[in-house]
Amino acid sequence: MFDHKSLQLLTQMVNYPKLSIPELRLQLNLSPRQFEYTLNKLNDGLIELDLPKIEVIEMGFKIDERVKKHWKNEELSLGRKQLVFQENERLYLIYLYTYIRREPISIVHYQSLLQVSRNTALADVKKLRALCQGEGVKLDYNRTDGFKLEGEERHKRRFASVCIGTLSQLPMGRPGIKQVMDSWKYEDASTTIKQQLTDMAHEYQVVFVGNRLDQLIYELLFLQFRYGRNALFLPVKQTELIQQQPLFLMGKKLSAYLFNEAHEMEIVYLTIQLLSATQGVPHIYPSEELSYVSDEIIREVERLTLVPFKEKPILQSILYKHLVPAYFRIMCEVPLSNPLIDTIKAEHDALFKLVKQALKPLSDFTGEWISDEEVGYFTILFGGHVRRLEPEPKVYRATIVCPNGISSSMMLRTQLCQLFPGVHFTESHSVAELKQISPDSYDMIFSTIYLESSKPVYLTRPLLTVLEEDYLQQAVAADFDLPVPSAVPIDELMATIRKHATIKSEKALYTDLTNHLRQMRSIERSHSPMLSELLTVDKIRFTDAPLDWKEAIQLAAKPLEEQNYITPDYTQAMINRVLEIGAFIHVGKGIAIPHARPEQGVQKLGMSLLRVKKPVLLLDQPEHAIDMFICLAAIDNKLHLKALTELTSFLVNDDSLNRLKEATTADEIIAMMQKKGDDKK
Repeated sequence: MFDHKSLQLLTQMVNYPKLSIPELRLQLNLSPRQFEYTLNKLNDGLIELDLPKIEVIEMGFKIDERVKKHWKNEELSLGRKQLVFQENERLYLIYLYTYIRREPISIVHYQSLLQVSRNTALADVKKLRALCQGEGVKLDYNRTDGFKLEGEERHKRRFASVCIGTLSQLPMGRPGIKQVMDSWKYEDASTTIKQQLTDMAHEYQVVFVGNRLDQLIYELLFLQFRYGRNALFLPVKQTELIQQQPLFLMGKKLSAYLFNEAHEMEIVYLTIQLLSATQGVPHIYPSEELSYVSDEIIREVERLTLVPFKEKPILQSILYKHLVPAYFRIMCEVPLSNPLIDTIKAEHDALFKLVKQALKPLSDFTGEWISDEEVGYFTILFGGHVRRLEPEPKVYRATIVCPNGISSSMMLRTQLCQLFPGVHFTESHSVAELKQISPDSYDMIFSTIYLESSKPVYLTRPLLTVLEEDYLQQAVAADFDLPVPSAVPIDELMATIRKHATIKSEKALYTDLTNHLRQMRSIERSHSPMLSELLTVDKIRFTDAPLDWKEAIQLAAKPLEEQNYITPDYTQAMINRVLEIGAFIHVGKGIAIPHARPEQGVQKLGMSLLRVKKPVLLLDQPEHAIDMFICLAAIDNKLHLKALTELTSFLVNDDSLNRLKEATTADEIIAMMQKKGDDKK
């Protein structure tokens, strides 16, 4: 019998066949006893399918090629008696089951669907009702009609989209969705719908985001099952916007295919789903206004992160492709599932907060609030450009296949560049694009999906854990002449420690040892200093002398020059950037933050501050009167972000900014910085 944990274990074993048993246990957070139980459950399920068991050999395992083939081709046909769902999976499945019901439903129906007790089913219904209430839907019950959904049709569909999107990313989700369809004896026409969408995409010259297309197929399939039960009404603002779009014709054709008719409101609804699932290209939404918003967002990210982007035309093109579907999702209230959001917030907190501020032009343009899930994808997108600026030696060539969208592929590319500095990474590709490229143009492939190739293929995910990064390095090093950060087998080291000590958390110890032996494997996990660590007493100066703006920047940078944080070339580069770009360093309220590119003369991370008594006119312009200059010397595009976030909190708060400007000694400013740092702990 398969359950959530056993399918998770199977996924890890198929994806990472070179992991040791201790590493697998740590990855899934299983004790030795729990691992043995989960493996036995997995093997029992494989035996029921007439597939070979997974063998444990010393510290490793052996998985038969027949199991891999079934798993890769999604042919692992799981019978209803073999599935055991977790609570969150059950809630979404109950909703979808009710969403496409063919007859009155009792609690017995839910018990049969999920193979649970009456009490468990009743508890699930109670929790689902609370979820539905937050989505504008009511799960009602009466003796005549049984359980049914009440509320506006658009709200019911919206929550069905949430359910399908969430389930699609859970190990038991897709088998569960198919079980719901089978329970009502609906025909699974997902293959024909996918072919229809593929043909229409070619006709209308659009490209679907891979994971969004998979979700869309199930949404359309369930919509077919439900069609005609309730009238659909959409807000006038959405209707008028969508009717003007070029893809409205594609929505009309899709409506005729799905429903054998072309009802106006359904065409609008289907067009919304299409627009939110495609990569933005100019002919889909040729909007000069949105293009301007795209440029404004880039300027805001540059201003807030103090990162002058290289390859800006490439970034502008990529951002616009992401912005178009995001715009329609926001305007038309299309829910977005982002399984990486918690990890993004935890590991890229400073960048997430700054990007959230930088999206104000989009919020102003749409007149809508931008959800954290949307912000998360924009953070991933910009994270692909906010990366280390050190040159990467081009020895081996690698390409990336990631059909989950531009943001995911950029995040993956960034991590891989840091893991393999001796590898040159080309642009990311879809499976179809890869087939058009000569295998002679690359030496290896990193892919988030299974594919066949004459070159080595390494399976991965868009956001890697420490264990997965370590596995990839070991696997690539075994095939190519690349250095491995640590020659010490971590699992053997853990076994030795286990003999002589009691370990509170094996996973935490494994992570700490790995990071230590690999010397903090990437800049992402390096120490990001606080503001009080960068802006020290010896880097703060005051002056009563009248200065022009160039002299002010030179004087502000002098402590950094004197202490060999920067070269004189960097000071001149800061001045030159103002001459070239304008008064962009003025962040408001009389504060200027001069900076240039790290490669223009930065030797180590630092920050200095100059307080002038008489305001300095930047570029001799009265509207840019500056009384405080804060010079930034960044060695990369990441390490300064935590300190910058703290500094921003000073600048947006009038009380703290006034106290900062009223300070007359360096010690007063340092005391304020330290207090701010203590308050954040």
